[in-house]
Amino acid sequence: MNTNSLRYLQVKEQLIQHISSLRPHERLPSRTDLSKVYQAARTTIERAISELIGEGILYAKDGSGTYVSEAIRGRAVRRKTELTTWGLLIPDILHYIYPGIVRGISDVANDHDVNVLICNTDNSYEKQTKHINKLIDSGVQGMIMVPAISGTIDLEPFYKLTEAGIPFVFCHRMVEGIQAPRVISNNFYAGYMATKHLIAAGCTRIAFISRPVYSTSSERYQGYASALAEASMPLRQDQVVFEATFDTDGEGYASAQQLLRQEERPDGIFCFNDGIAKGAYDALTELGLKVGQDIKIVACDNTNICETLPTKLSSVKLPTYEMGVQAAQMLVDHDASLRNPTLLLQPELIIRESSGPVV
Repeated sequence: MNTNSLRYLQVKEQLIQHISSLRPHERLPSRTDLSKVYQAARTTIERAISELIGEGILYAKDGSGTYVSEAIRGRAVRRKTELTTWGLLIPDILHYIYPGIVRGISDVANDHDVNVLICNTDNSYEKQTKHINKLIDSGVQGMIMVPAISGTIDLEPFYKLTEAGIPFVFCHRMVEGIQAPRVISNNFYAGYMATKHLIAAGCTRIAFISRPVYSTSSERYQGYASALAEASMPLRQDQVVFEATFDTDGEGYASAQQLLRQEERPDGIFCFNDGIAKGAYDALTELGLKVGQDIKIVACDNTNICETLPTKLSSVKLPTYEMGVQAAQMLVDHDASLRNPTLLLQPELIIRESSGPVV
């Protein structure tokens, strides 16, 4: 299969070339025959023909077949100049983990002459629904999305995408109950790896500070809990904090203060992300404690925050660029991605001063 375009678009262009050699009102071969000729699934043929009927290039007669319209030659030439367009939904293009994803998708889209429309959802289900509906109405040929996580979930837009025959791919996380190809990072392993490193660095009371409960935070928590269990260390719920909101202002600071006020304070903290770790640094500094000596810290995302903190932060690096590349490739080769719908990418721990080397 040629991956220079989505499969159904490739078939569609091949059909246009074939149709342009036919006379108006000449009958098209059967769907079964076309499936054999183009080595494509019948559903792919059906979708391409359906769009060509909608564009006036073909017309159907009930019980008789599909025929070439009068204006095929002019319309076919114009069709070849149109640009394939994808929609990309992300929570916030300015948030530090999403530029890598956007760049990966953009690079693949550029290689395949695809235009990308970027929509920010601010993690709101309501905004996500509005954007999906607008993108469907605008005629996009595919969609990649990092699903929202805030508000009341609305599954109806995903059903609309399926009904419209628009392929879509989840990136970074997925939506429970919706079957679609997805490229995700192994968040369980991120939590497990970070906690194992703190244990190896000599920590015996390891706390966890996280964003509110949702799929990614739950997976990292499970990795954290599994590493403790494997080391026969107790999981103390008084040393686990899921913050109440997704606000980034002051994240991690109050939660770390809460932990540090305990009579038996932790000697290690696994933070859900680098922003939370920065808040924890501020809380430790106020109490005259030193990161990496009095309390070791490991976080996730490996952003530029890590190198700018006074004690450089150990953090789990997520393969954001690769996630974007693979999500775009799944959209390019959507038929193949339906056969292998889940790609799980592995993170990498970057060790710095906040946790010290493994002992």
